[in-house]
Amino acid sequence: MLKAAADGGSTSELARRAGILVSSASQHLAVLKRAGLVVGRHEANVVFHAVTPLGTALLRGR
Repeated sequence: MLKAAADGGSTSELARRAGILVSSASQHLAVLKRAGLVVGRHEANVVFHAVTPLGTALLRGR
C-alpha cells in the first residue's frame, strides 16, 4: 500500500493501484498514517493521501 501511495491519490485510486477493496485500503492507510508514513488531506468527501519523507526513505531503503 505504501508503494501504491508513492505518487499520491485518493483512497479509491490507491485501492485500484494496489488491487484491493477501498475498505481494505482505508484500513491500511490508517495504519500507515499512525506510523507517520503517509498523511491525508480532506477535500469534500474525498481523502487524498501522500507519502511523508519518512515513508519515502522507507521505500528507498534508507
